[in-house]
Parts: sequence; structure tokens; C-alpha cells
Amino acid sequence: MAAPPPALSWALPLLAALAGAAGPQSFELPGAPIDNIEVSGGAVLVAGGSCLYELRPELRPRRRVVPAAGQGCGEPPGMRSNLLLHYEEAGGVGVLLTGWTQDGGACQVWEQPSYRQRLNQSEVVSCLPDGSTAGVVFQQAGAWYLAVAATYSTSADTNHLHCEPSKSDKETVITVRSMVNLKSKEELGIIKRREEPLHFVDALQWGDHLFFPYYTLKARLANNTEPPSMAVLRQLGPSDGGLTLQGHVYLDCGCRSLIISSSLVRQGERGWWVGVFRHSHNAKAWNSTAVCIFGMEEMKERTSSCPSPLTLHFSIVHCKRGLAQVSEVNNDTIIHLRSFDNMGIIQLHMGIHKETSPEGLCLVAVRFLMVTFKFPVYGGCINSMCYCILWFQVRRIPVANCGRFASEQECLSAKDPYCGWCSFNQRCTLKENCTHSNSINGWYNISHAPDKDLKILLSFPAKYQVCTPSFMCVCLFIQSIEPLWISTLGKSEITVKGENFTRASGIKLILTGITGCKPDVIKVRNVLNDTQMTFALPPTRKEAKSICIQANGKKCSPPMTLHYVSLPSCSRITPNTSWISGGRKITTTGRNFNVVDSVIISDDQRSNLTVKGKVVDMMLRVDTTFIPCVKLHYHPDPVFINYQLHTELDPDLELKIYKENDNLNISKTEVEVYLLYMTGAQTKKIWFSVQNITKKPDRSTILCKFKREGTDKIDFSTVKVFVKLGNFEHEVKPTSSHIYLYVLILLPIVVAAFIVTRYKSKELTRKQSQQLELLEYEIRKEIREGFAELQMDELDVVDSFGTVPFLDYKHFALRTFFPESGGFASIFSEEMPQSRDQTSKDESFNMLHALICNKNFLVTLIHTLEKQKNFSVKDRCLFASFLTIALQTKLVYLTHILEVLTRDLMEQSSNVQPKLLLRRTESVVEKLLTNWMSVCLSGFLRETIGEPFYLLVTTLNQRINKGPVDAITCKALYTLNEDWLLWQVSEFKTVTLNIIFEKIPENESGDASQTIQVNVLDCDTIGQAKEKSLQAFFNKNGFLYGLQLDEIGLELVSEEQQRELLDIDGSSEVMDDGIRKLNTIGHYEPSRTHKLVAVCFINGSLLCCLDVDYSDEHCHLILPDSEANKDVKGAGHKGKQKFKVKEMYLTKLLSTKVAIHAVVEKLFRSIWSLPNNKAPVAIKYFFDFLDAQAESKKITDPDVVHIWKTNSLPLRFWVNILKNPQFVFDIKKTSHIDGCLSVIAQAFMDAFSLAEQTLGKEAPTNKLLYAKDIPLYKKEVKAYYKAIRDLPPLTTAEVEEFLAQESKKHENEFNEKVALFEIYKYIVKYYDEIISKLERERGFEEVQKQLQQVKALFDEKKKCKWH
Repeated sequence: MAAPPPALSWALPLLAALAGAAGPQSFELPGAPIDNIEVSGGAVLVAGGSCLYELRPELRPRRRVVPAAGQGCGEPPGMRSNLLLHYEEAGGVGVLLTGWTQDGGACQVWEQPSYRQRLNQSEVVSCLPDGSTAGVVFQQAGAWYLAVAATYSTSADTNHLHCEPSKSDKETVITVRSMVNLKSKEELGIIKRREEPLHFVDALQWGDHLFFPYYTLKARLANNTEPPSMAVLRQLGPSDGGLTLQGHVYLDCGCRSLIISSSLVRQGERGWWVGVFRHSHNAKAWNSTAVCIFGMEEMKERTSSCPSPLTLHFSIVHCKRGLAQVSEVNNDTIIHLRSFDNMGIIQLHMGIHKETSPEGLCLVAVRFLMVTFKFPVYGGCINSMCYCILWFQVRRIPVANCGRFASEQECLSAKDPYCGWCSFNQRCTLKENCTHSNSINGWYNISHAPDKDLKILLSFPAKYQVCTPSFMCVCLFIQSIEPLWISTLGKSEITVKGENFTRASGIKLILTGITGCKPDVIKVRNVLNDTQMTFALPPTRKEAKSICIQANGKKCSPPMTLHYVSLPSCSRITPNTSWISGGRKITTTGRNFNVVDSVIISDDQRSNLTVKGKVVDMMLRVDTTFIPCVKLHYHPDPVFINYQLHTELDPDLELKIYKENDNLNISKTEVEVYLLYMTGAQTKKIWFSVQNITKKPDRSTILCKFKREGTDKIDFSTVKVFVKLGNFEHEVKPTSSHIYLYVLILLPIVVAAFIVTRYKSKELTRKQSQQLELLEYEIRKEIREGFAELQMDELDVVDSFGTVPFLDYKHFALRTFFPESGGFASIFSEEMPQSRDQTSKDESFNMLHALICNKNFLVTLIHTLEKQKNFSVKDRCLFASFLTIALQTKLVYLTHILEVLTRDLMEQSSNVQPKLLLRRTESVVEKLLTNWMSVCLSGFLRETIGEPFYLLVTTLNQRINKGPVDAITCKALYTLNEDWLLWQVSEFKTVTLNIIFEKIPENESGDASQTIQVNVLDCDTIGQAKEKSLQAFFNKNGFLYGLQLDEIGLELVSEEQQRELLDIDGSSEVMDDGIRKLNTIGHYEPSRTHKLVAVCFINGSLLCCLDVDYSDEHCHLILPDSEANKDVKGAGHKGKQKFKVKEMYLTKLLSTKVAIHAVVEKLFRSIWSLPNNKAPVAIKYFFDFLDAQAESKKITDPDVVHIWKTNSLPLRFWVNILKNPQFVFDIKKTSHIDGCLSVIAQAFMDAFSLAEQTLGKEAPTNKLLYAKDIPLYKKEVKAYYKAIRDLPPLTTAEVEEFLAQESKKHENEFNEKVALFEIYKYIVKYYDEIISKLERERGFEEVQKQLQQVKALFDEKKKCKWH
């Protein structure tokens, strides 16, 4: 008496979408989701949309059944299927039960294969949209019965849903009905429940018992912890008939309150129930879901009217909300679970192993199978194919990919129950695919192997949990184990917290490694009380271990993960100094600090500190071991000289505290300042806010501010000021504390005022003389230095800059096709599919492509579009680029189109001004010409121009960084562009730093730490110094350091201090207007004895050139306007004010031009020279084409043809490349580089100009820089044009062969389908105008029909929600 398969609305997938399959076939039910699937009798049954479908194994529809008479599929809306059961009666007659939410929960009985309806009974299943229904058909005394459990009612408010299937008694939950009429009867069995409603998950038959797993609806609430249960019904004797409720049993799966799915495992006479459980709260936690397995016989025996806990065989923690389904393959059991990311299937292979598993069931193997879609619901298998539903679809997927195992050893070692070695074919196959597979000698797999009883093999990254029921009378409850991170030295004491410790015996701690080695069994060290006990853990190697507590000889508690890690180590300390009184907050960076018990500082010599300070050791205590960490430098407590309190703006108080300079590097966050004053007999306190700390050569100043509230007056004669740093607290004395000193101070001020007034005019005259003297000196100095620089300065160009970082062709083409349309570039940048079969089968795209390849149609289409007023210049450029991509593999045809459109353009402009031809990009053909040049010259650009062009960009960067660069504006002293000239710079000098680069894991090519000398400027910010350091590392080693600029820091290391260098810190200078100046290398005053260490960390310091506008908050070399008139004291001119005039520094432009001149000329001449006396085919072809057009139009002015050639090649292509190196190389172009390249590009175009340049003294500097070079360049350009014209003309065959080769190079580069669809969008937008044009022209009748057919095909796609 075989039980039919359970309802499968809850079932989860048996899936393995594996490599080698031709792709799953599918059946789609449009407009309604598929609710149920059942695989039986060699057919696939599907219920959904109020209809029933029978599908063949290949998913071709065989029959559609409409349950409700007079209604079609999908009617009425919202009708759902909640029951689909198949069973076979005597004689092999197939019977199918279908349950629906319509008609109060109707159930129909169908005969197969005719689908004659035997019965249609209402009020059988749940009619609630979210109500549960679970049923099982069983036979008793020769008659067939249906036991159905359903959620008939969820509350008293179900009347408005017109859903009252059990009007007589809403408490009914399980009914037994005869298959003759499906009516419930008291004598057959009606089970009721007075309390809250239930959610039934499944209905199962085991022997003469029926099992219904369920949970209460309130268990879905996060605060409910009631465990799920199993209701057990027992069949009465044949004479009595019917069923009776035997009782319930709790299903404890680690306190998880929801059951997600249910399956029955059968192995001969033994059986196990497999359930997937989930927490009602914290559903995203890694252990929210678990699979738990219980024995059926024990479940039957433990059932009682008062639920009791059940012994759990074992459970597997599963990190996602998934479902399970069980299959039997070759006498073994396979359980399938949805994987952690819902994109795969975990396959649990269960087998019989009596020795290691008393219960008889053990885990043989775990496998991970990939699928290509999410959230499938399993239906079942036919032969080697399995079926599942995915919303509106049924998919057919191969059950295994045996072909991936190449040898017999691989095939059998895989232990895949579906796969075996076929001796006849000598390959790994499914059983049905092996000839003579009925012979045991022909096909064999794990089930035939002598080592069938295998040990547990875990081969996927899941966490495991063995659960202990929580309903036993004396049961250990484990709340926490601390710590769970220890070192490899072990731990003398860990603490376990929980309950019932004093009432348990034989308490042990089980420690199991992930490698499967023999577990460590550790006895309890000390039971402190009923809730705490301690253990000592042994030393071991570094790994994660599973830890659980065992008592009373019972099963272990739910396991936790214990991590053994390496001993802790320190890498850096910030700051590494402290004052003798202590209390300074120190930050230590390192690893594995979570296993440190305490930090020890050796202070034996602290009482004997001298002025120079002492060095003490900081150590880490791990259990009983002391590990050296870092050195800590102790210095004397800071010395505060005095203070000044400014009360003029009372109630706003400003306090300045003066301090002696020291090596403590105190930041403003470490200083606390407060003021005490007397009000009568009461002492009051004011806490100041420390604004900043500025350091000068003679002393440091701490600026503090306070805004008083209220009307209290302060008696400043009673004021006392205190400074607190950690444990150090000190009263600071005022500048003067006696009243008579004010008189002594005031008297000289009065006298001084008199003297100033008397000699005011003389002083003014003297200052003016000094200013003029200083200005004259500065001008003379800058002119002399500029002259010397022009004569002697040479740039050390890096000849070997490694491999040129060329972009691949696709990205080069996209950046030239779509320079401003990043969105289109990203669409076409996507990887092409491996096969073009789908595109080739798409009739709509094929017909559109055929239309585009009709020259007359395409030319007419372009002219029609260009006549539309709202077809903008942007549209024309985009259309040209889409057309270029669509015809990328048909360059011969595209070139013919280019010729036709160019001739048409000449006809339009011939009567106006022929010299303006191709000057702008305002038509489709002009953009098409740009793209055509990019395609045809890409190889020449890469092979001939690329290296000198990259050398120019590299040299420019090197020259700019040779001098000061303002980190805020990116302006530099050395530049080609006057707009980017940094003229507000003061003296600077080169500083040689010894940078220690530590070994990092990311840099596998590097050796151990190495020291490199790096030349920086004293005015460089820390970010700029880091950038130069990384570049120096690359220049020396030939490979990158391995960290980005914002991932490394610089530390200044000496015998006495270790200090982190930052662009902004507590010591940064703050201007009077609140603007903060970036720290420079000179700010930290590194000496030759210092070393700088490049350390790995991420900080928030500013980089070398900021993309964000920080000009309102920070400054670097360009001081804010409020600082422009203040003294800037330079060497040798102390006390004199420097005047800066921009024109004094224009010689820097010329010196930069001279330094890079050889590189610029090398690039220019590589463009306008003919290597081996041969011109690129594209250039020769198009120049000859222009010559022929001029001749045909009888244009005799040579200047016209010269201008045409210049507009079509240098202006249209080369200038675009010269100004945009990021089109060619994988680099980032800065705004400053862009400004310099614009000057070079201007000189390049001046060389092609026929106009004579007349430049005066007021001409722009970018014109003046190359004024003397342009005449020579012009001669070379004319010679270049003449040399091309004198070359033998190319034959048509030569041109077409070149174009065909280029076309072949670019096959599969772009998704032409996307380009065609973008072209189609323009056709649709102006469809009426295009059709009208075709109707007016002769010979376009057939083309017009084709266009209409294309539109009809695309319209049909749109209806099918095609995108």
C-alpha cells in the first residue's frame, strides 16, 4: 500500500543546471503563476491560473483541463491551486486530486488519462489565499480515503472573504473523507482544535499511521518560541474504520519555530523524517535555517496527548531560507537543499552505516550543484531529467553531468549516485545512457563498490550543528563561551555560562578541528556555581574548531566556533612618546589583539628620567606569556610658559597659552584647558575649547576660546588657568600678575605712540624705499634664474617607462565614438555572448540589417533624418556611431556610404564656401568620417604613434612634478599653460628622504623591506611625497608597490620618536581667517638621521591634487587673499616683504617648453612622416579621393584641397587624440595635463594652417611659445602632403583587401544587435517622414514593404515585453 507523493507546493529543487547541456527546455504559463507541479506516470502535471496542464517529458503540452465549467483559464482572477495529489487504484487506474481556493475550497477528482471528472466537492481544502492544505490518500479495508489538514479559518473576520468552508465548526483542522464523495464524517475522523489556528506543512503515511507536521500561525511572530509539532493519527481496526488522534510530539530543531519543508526518507523497514526549520526572527543570520532528521519509529512511539520532546538524530545548519526534497537513487537517499545564495543546490547523500550510526542513517557525502536561476520549486524527475517551477515557468534540467568525469577513477571517486562507469562505452554516464545497463557488469557506481559504507565526506562550505532537545528535565543550557578567540598557546581558563551546571555530571568539553582529526575531550576544570564553569584549553595549530559541551552522557550542546590564531604582534604605535606623568592615549596597530589579556609597560626607570628621556618596553601578556610589542619614549612633562587672556570681546573670551617646544607632538584633542575664578566665596570653572596649536621656532601657542552665557561678571583678578594632559595637570601663570606692571607697560606704549606720530612720514618713506628695493631685487633674481635655467636645465627623461598601457581596440573605439556619452559606451562594453545563434535567428534584426545594407535606402534614410528640425547635432553624431558599430564588419560597404555622403556634402557647400568643408561636426557624414579614421588608423596609432605619445605624457607629468605644485588648485611652477602657472611660490629646496618600503602580502614580486632614496621638495604635501615615493619604487623595481596612494602612510622614525605624517593634523597652521594650511615635508623638519617608513593603512589625508574644491577650508602654496599682504620672510631678507608679479615667472613656461621640446618634435614627426616611404592605406585612399573630387569639380586652388585634407585628418582625428591620451592609454588625464596638451595641440594645428601668423607683444603665451617653430613645421607638413600625393595610387583591390582585413579583426568586438536597435529607435521616431519620402521616390516600393515588415516584427516584440 504505497502512499502517493506529498503535495509539492512547499517542495524545493532537485536541480543541477550543468555544463554540457543544450539548455533547459521550458513551458510558460503567461499571466498567472504556477502553483503546483507533480511528476507521475511519465507526465508532468502543472496547476495554475485556474487550469490544469499535462505536459510531455520534453515539456510540450499534451492536454489542458479547465476545472470550472463555463470559465476559461485565469478566471476568476486570484484563484490558486493548493493541492495536487496523484495515486493509482487497482488495475493501475490513475487518479488525480486537485484543490482550489474557489467555491469555499473545492476539490476535484479526475480519472487519468481521459481526465473525466468523477467528483467536484466544495469545502474540502482551504479557501484562504495564504491558507495551508496538506493531504494524503491511503487505503483501508479495500477502500480509499483522503486525510486532509487545512487552515480553514484564521480569525473571526473571514466572512468578508466569502470563505467559510467549515460552517458547522470553525475549529476543524483535520478531516478524513471517503474518495467516493469527499464528504467528512464524524465516524471517519474529524480532528478539532480550540486554540489559535495552525499552518500544516505536509501529510505523510508511515505504516498504519498518518503524520501531519505543523506550527502555529503565531509562531511567525518574532517573539514566539513555541516549537513546531507533529500530529500523529492512527488507523483504527478494519471493523472500526476511520482514524483517531494518537497525539503530538514536539519537533525541536535548535529552538527554530517554523517548518519550511518536509520529506520522508525510506530505507527498507526504516524511515526518517527530514524537516527544514527556520527561526521566526533574524532570518538573515547565518544559522537561521537548519535541516533536522528524526526517526519515524521513535516519533510514533513518543506520541502522546501532551507533547514531549523527540530525540534528534542530527541536524545541519543551513544559512538560507530553503526547502528540501528527498529522492531515492540506487538504494541510497538524496536530500536536496537550496544553497546559501539561492543559486545552487546542496545535495546530501544519505546511506546505511550500522557501525558508525546506531540509528542506521548516516551522511555519506555533500555536494554542491550550480543552477542558473534563483528560487526554483522542485517537482520530480523522469529518467535523467528533473522538473521545477519558477514563477510562470516549468523548466527541464538534467539531473547530473556525468561527462565531466574523464576516467573511471574520477567517476567512482566522485561518489555521485546518479553517475557510474559504463564499461561498454568506456565513459562516465547515467545508467539509462549505458548500453546493456541492466547487466551489473556493464554499469556500476558507488552502490556496487565494495566500500559502500563510506565515512562522512564534507565538501562544501557549510557549518554544522548537533542539537540537544531543550525539553529534558535536567538539561544543560549553554548561554556563552568566553573567549572564543585564543592564541595557539592555548588558554589556561575559559568561562562557560549557562544553567544547571551543578546538577549535571560528567561534564566535558568536546573540541573538534575542521580537518576531521580526532576530537579533544577536556574535563571541566572548576564548576563555580550553577551558571558558570571553567575549562583549560590545550595549545594547537592555527585553525577554527567546533566546541560543544556534553553532560550526563547525552548529546553535545549546539556547537560554537572557537578560533585558534597566531600570536599577537605590533606593527606601529601612535604616538610613540609620552610625558613622565603618563595618562596619554596610545593607539597600537597590529594583529590578533583580541587574544591579549593585558598590556604591560616596564617602568623601572621612570623615576630617574633625565631631560633626554628614557625608552621603555611595551609588552603584551597572552595567558602566561609576555610578547614584546614596541618601544615607548618617555619625555619630561611639557613646560607651559605663561598665558594671555583677551577680554575685550567679553562675553567671548580668547586664551593663548605659550608652551616650550618639545618632541611630544601634542595635538589639540589631548589638551584640556579650564579657568577658575571667584564669585564671592564660591569658585566657578570655565572649560575652554582648544582651537589649534601652532608651532614657531621659539615656542608653541595653544589658542583657546570660550563664549559665556548669562550675565555673570568675571573678576579677572581672581582668575587661575589650568592645563590638563592625561595625568599631568598644571597651573599656568599669566604674562604679568601685578597691577603696577600695567602702568610700566602702558608708559612705553604712550611714548612709542608719540614717536610713531612724530616720525610717521619718515617711516612711510623708508618703507616705500625698502619695498621698491625688494621688488627690484626679486625681478633681477627671477630673470637671472630664468636665464640660467634656460641655458643649463635639462630634464632627465625616463627612457624606459615599461610597457605602454594601451587600451584594447573596443575601449579605444568606444571612447572616440562616444566621447561624451558614457552610457552608450558602457552598454557596448559588455562582454559579447559566446554564441550568436540567438541573434542570427532573430528575424527582426536580420531584416533591419538587410535594410541598412541597402545603399540607396541608407543614404535616403540619413538625408531624411537630417532634414528633421529636432534631429540635433548630438543625434547625428550618435546615429553615425551606431551605424559604424552596426557595420563594423562591413567596412567596404561603410566606405562606399562615406564616399556617397561626402560627395553629397560637397554639393551642399560648393556654392557657399568650399574651404569650410569638413571643418565642423554638424552632419552624420562628418562624425562618420571621424569614426572611420579611428577604425582604420587604430593599428597605425598603436604601432607608430603610441610610444612617442605616451613618452610625451610621461615627460609632461615628470616636468610638472619637478617643481612646486599647489595641492588645492593643481597649479604648478613648471607648466606650458599660463592659466596653470603657479607664480605665488616662495623659495623651495630639494629634500632627500630615505623611504623604507615594508614587505606587503599584495606585492608578491617584492623582496623583504627595502630602502629607497626619494627626492621631494620641502614644500610638497605629505600626499605629494607619498606619490613621488610610489613612483620612485616603480622606477627602481619595475613593478608597483601593491598599495594605492590612500592605503599607505608615512612615519617619521628616529631614535627618540616615531611620528605619523599627515596632510592635516593637530599641528597644522591655522590662518587668522580659519583657513588651515596643509602640512608639508618642511613642516615636519626631517633630518638626515631620520628615516621614513611606508606603512600599510587607510587614512583620510588629502592627496596630491584634490578633485574636490577645498579652497574655502584649506590652502597649500597659494595663500588666501587675506594673507596676500602679510610678510613672507625669505632667506637673506628677514623682515622684508616679498612682492610677487605673475609676469616674473613666465620664463617657467619657456623653460618647460625647452625641456620637453625634443619629445614634442619626435611625436609631431612620427605623425607627418612616411616610414619606409609608405602612407597608411586609409590616409592615402582618402587624400586621393579628395584630390579626385577637387579635379572633378574643377577646383584649381591648391589651398582648398590642403584645407580639406587638414580638416579630414589632423583636425578631425589627430587633434582629438593629442588632447585625449585617455582614449589611447589606460591612464587618467588630469586637468593640468589637459591644459598643457591643449597648447601642444594648438601648435600642431598651426603647423597645418596656411595663414601667416602675426604675433605682437600682447599675443597669448600659448601662441608665443611655439612661434619660432611653426614656420619649420609648416614646411614639413607641405612636404608630407606632397609625398602622399606623389605615391602611386592604390588600386580598388588593395583598398578593399585592407578594409576586409580590418573588418575581420573586429569581429565579435561589439554587440551589433544593440546598435541596430538604437538605429531602429530613430527610424520609429521619424517613421512617417521616412515612409513619406520612400513613397515620393521611385524604385523604393519593395524597400517600403520591407521597412513596414520590420516595424511589424518589432511591434510584435514590444507586445511580448521584449526589451
